Amino acid sequence: KPKDISEKLPKLISLIRIIWVNSPHYNTRERLTALFRKMSNEIIRLCCHSISLDRIFEGYVNSSKEDLEGCISCCQAWKEHYLRAVQMHTQFSNRGWVLDQTSIFAQVDAFVQRCKDLIEVCECQYHFARWEDGKQGPLPCFFGAQGPQITRNLLEIEDIFHKNLQTLRAVRGGILDVKNTSWHEDYNKFRGGIKDLEVMTQNLITSAFELVRDVEHGVLLLDTFHRLATRE
Repeated sequence: KPKDISEKLPKLISLIRIIWVNSPHYNTRERLTALFRKMSNEIIRLCCHSISLDRIFEGYVNSSKEDLEGCISCCQAWKEHYLRAVQMHTQFSNRGWVLDQTSIFAQVDAFVQRCKDLIEVCECQYHFARWEDGKQGPLPCFFGAQGPQITRNLLEIEDIFHKNLQTLRAVRGGILDVKNTSWHEDYNKFRGGIKDLEVMTQNLITSAFELVRDVEHGVLLLDTFHRLATRE
């Protein structure tokens, strides 16, 4: 599992360094860079196994975010252990560390960004469709003559959000495949849709607060919309 990978990395990096320092045939820059790149690919592969796209798109927001954050931590730990090894080697070895770091971590960096994109997808499900962990939270109750209209507007926002989400789920190519560059285009379309929903939600909040007649009602509305407080 991604959380168990970090502790294994220093030993593996040391073993590769032993090959580099001692092998008469394998110690070229290209071969060692390729070996470290294979390490990166293997870490990404193991992380992909721990992520369920179905659970992400079916509203298991909290547990999916934990899985994705675990993968990001694992990738960051890999980079940190590598850089620490570079520092130690440079300090104590008479041979320079001349490997192509950009090439080793290019796909890891892209994978971390993909995980961050999916965390944002989870957060949008919480903010715009009341999903928490496979269940939708209760529909808020709005008071007054305009209450039913505000509820209808809220449900319309949720409906549009679900359509955007299903479009993103159906994108071509693997969502977790960092070589799939079409994801950026599809994800930007999804974010464009979210910007429209943010404007609609702001208008809804404004119209709901226009109907407030006493402190209690105002506090209830604040509580209803509090989940959106982390958004700009």
